[in-house]
Amino acid sequence: MMSLAEFLSAVRPHSQGPTLLDDVPNPIGAELANNGEFGYVEPKEHELKSRRRYPRTFGDRLFRREMSYVKYPPSTFTKNMIPHAVDRSYIPFLARNYSGQFSEDGSFFFTASQDFKVRMFDTSNHDFPWKLYKTVHVEMARWTVTDASLSNDNRFIAYSSIAPTVHLASTSPDDEGGQEALDFGEGLDNIHRGFGIWSLRFSADGREIVAGANNCCLYVYDIETKKTILRLTGHEDEVNAVCFGDESGNILYSGSDDQVIKVWDRRSMGYKQEAGVLLGHVEGITYIDSKKDGRYLLSNGKDQTMKLWDIRKLMSSSEFSGMANRNYSSQFDYRYQRFPRPVGTRHPRDCSVMTYAGHHVLRTLIRCHFGPASATGSQYVYSGSSNGKVHIWSLDGQVVQTLNARLQGEPSGPSVRGFNRHQSAAPCVRDASWHPYLPIIATSSWDGFSNEEGSVMLHRWRDRTGDTLEGEDNAVMQAASIPDYGETYYDGSYDYF
Repeated sequence: MMSLAEFLSAVRPHSQGPTLLDDVPNPIGAELANNGEFGYVEPKEHELKSRRRYPRTFGDRLFRREMSYVKYPPSTFTKNMIPHAVDRSYIPFLARNYSGQFSEDGSFFFTASQDFKVRMFDTSNHDFPWKLYKTVHVEMARWTVTDASLSNDNRFIAYSSIAPTVHLASTSPDDEGGQEALDFGEGLDNIHRGFGIWSLRFSADGREIVAGANNCCLYVYDIETKKTILRLTGHEDEVNAVCFGDESGNILYSGSDDQVIKVWDRRSMGYKQEAGVLLGHVEGITYIDSKKDGRYLLSNGKDQTMKLWDIRKLMSSSEFSGMANRNYSSQFDYRYQRFPRPVGTRHPRDCSVMTYAGHHVLRTLIRCHFGPASATGSQYVYSGSSNGKVHIWSLDGQVVQTLNARLQGEPSGPSVRGFNRHQSAAPCVRDASWHPYLPIIATSSWDGFSNEEGSVMLHRWRDRTGDTLEGEDNAVMQAASIPDYGETYYDGSYDYF
């Protein structure tokens, strides 16, 4: 049996060999950051007619906004408040934490874990540790809860496992009713019903769910009619990630172990064929996130890179079908092997806009995201990492912050069997979530001596003193409705979950 040291050595990616990455800062990403599509851009110095007319200090901005002279968006005040300080509090679990996200309004946080529970925490008063207000016990599950998604109105949460059934549960603490089973394999024979779902997302109106499965297909399910209305079979390997491209629900994105991202337009799908493909990754794709504008999306790949895409650069389906060689994978097993190539190895037809690197996409399907539009204008992108970090990049490719999810010490309160971070391996940060309005990132990790446990940990932005806010900094925090966070500690008032 492989020892822990041998295992950690095996999963550690290569640090030798040349890099094929572009120089940073990359002018393409810098142009994106300044073209107005990723949040408010302040006028350049040479464009200012007068300093008095275009104030540059926070105090002047606040005054002019309150007096309705200028309508500055919230991201003007908060986009540079990048979380950097590890909170001493964290929430431990006795099972691996596979995903965790804030709701769209930031009022609660939900997690999905390998102990077959989906937990919901009240975050409305911003105190941490959060109050666990509801636990959904997973039904008909295999191995783990692979994904969970929240409807935009916060009323329902859907979760999946390695099974063809998605379950729908109410998020209300007062609703103790049963869960609704949505059979995505309805109408299929027994041979084709043995698939499991890796990823799912609600549509913006909450009426549909899109899911990606390990049988190379993606599905769209209509919740009102209780039917699968689309079954798309264009991929050649497991579909690890899916999402809607915009609020209309017409655009779908899917990412697969066949190294391809496919773009689907439901308005022109007479033959159930994709609108086009995005090529660039040379290993399987672990996650995709949409900017929700029907144009830009982000992906994580087992080739140890994250890529930004513009779907206007996609390759047509006919051109893709005519390619002589479409598979450039090394066939390494990312779960326990090291990446065998130099980081930055590119597909010869790479059509991505930007490539980001530095994180480790190993051991599990590591997730990546755009920074929140309200707080940052989506000026940043970020990803978890199997080496216990969260990497945050500006659009031009520069790493602006690296968060360490490994905390020295143990939570106060009752002891937890096996949960000892002094003796643990580096945690694997599978998912991370940036609060939609506050400068806070919550990480969802695998922890413990053999990474068989999990945790949720908070990382915050703090002012320069780390204690109180004074002068202009205080005005900024008030403008963004961000409270002054003091140190908080786990006080043992909650059971270990």
